Amino acid sequence: MNDRQEPQVVITAIRHDPGAAPGQTTVIRVLSMLPAHWVCVPVADQDSFELRVRLQGATGATGATGVADPAGTTGTTGTEDAEAVSARVARVFEDPALRGWRRTG
Repeated sequence: MNDRQEPQVVITAIRHDPGAAPGQTTVIRVLSMLPAHWVCVPVADQDSFELRVRLQGATGATGATGVADPAGTTGTTGTEDAEAVSARVARVFEDPALRGWRRTG
């Protein structure tokens, strides 16, 4: 992913509970809950992580299943804007396993 040419959303989070899983483990959990067709670049350390999600806006594209989902129920609409990515990530952070983490960006 070329950071300068492709629009992206940068998600950042910090660990606020020292008993929570480290960033390297947590970013993998977060990635597993995102749509498979999203292009993501994670960077993590013990107490924080950054996840860059490339925005995909090709009209008529479909997700990993090959079927467009305009209702957004599976996250495979084929087109994502920053607001849709942010909303999806917000839902991911509602997972109880991420209670020790706080999204900062």
